[in-house]
Amino acid sequence: MKTRNLDMRSKKFKTEKVVTYTLLIIVSLAMLMPLVVLFATSVRTYDDLVQNPTHLFGTEFSLDAFAKVLEENPYFMYLGNTLLITVVSIVGCCFTSAMVGYGFARFKAPGSKFLFALFMAGMIIPGQVLNIPMFEIYKRLGWINTFLPFIIPVWFGGGTFNFFLQRQFMKGLPPALMEAAEIDGCSEVGIFFRIVLPLSKPVITTIAVFTFINCWNDLYGPLLYLEDPSLWTLAKGNYMIYQAELGKQGVSGGSILPWNIISAANAISIVPIIILYFFAQRVFVEGIATTGIKG
Repeated sequence: MKTRNLDMRSKKFKTEKVVTYTLLIIVSLAMLMPLVVLFATSVRTYDDLVQNPTHLFGTEFSLDAFAKVLEENPYFMYLGNTLLITVVSIVGCCFTSAMVGYGFARFKAPGSKFLFALFMAGMIIPGQVLNIPMFEIYKRLGWINTFLPFIIPVWFGGGTFNFFLQRQFMKGLPPALMEAAEIDGCSEVGIFFRIVLPLSKPVITTIAVFTFINCWNDLYGPLLYLEDPSLWTLAKGNYMIYQAELGKQGVSGGSILPWNIISAANAISIVPIIILYFFAQRVFVEGIATTGIKG
């Protein structure tokens, strides 16, 4: 009887496992399909797109679209601008959010819980509501057509969500570590830099990945604040390539946009994100999993 029950449980477990993995495979393929279409379109010729617009893969493999994107556009300038904004933002966001998170996790000052709740409540406000007042502030400060609107704000707390992650992670650190350091005569600054920051590597990596993706893919900000073509980022550069091809198509009266060129431009810009994911996925998942240890 026991053997029969074990066999039934084993079969049920195997069935559940097969169903689970089947669903995961289907969802994964659905998520990967846009990337497949993007890269498949980027290596097709325009003539092939016109003749076979409904085909996923072309009849001819060509890198002409990539060559055209790189030759006709200052793509490396866009890349340099994006890297500058991204790297400086990552450093500022990770460092300042760690400081704020440490303050909320470590010190029990009067009103700290209310202040933290007030910060969290601010996340409810849609960012679009603040666009006009922020634009007016940056305009009066003379920050339009500079990178300052993208860099300076992240150096003041790193964003509510980021210091929330830092606080949640740091509240899960053993208090005995900090107490032992205090007994040995270590200052709060020393505890932060020598103990807390090294232990916070998973959550800092998570925040760095989030910041990288947000800065790399940001289109709305550059559209608002960057008018000088020499300051355009990859996202705005890709958008302007699309607008330029759309304008050419309107003049020539063609029926199909050169999606191979547009896809090639976007493919170039998302390759760093794909590479980053493969290298940082383990630490990223670990950081997300450990931020909810304590409330």
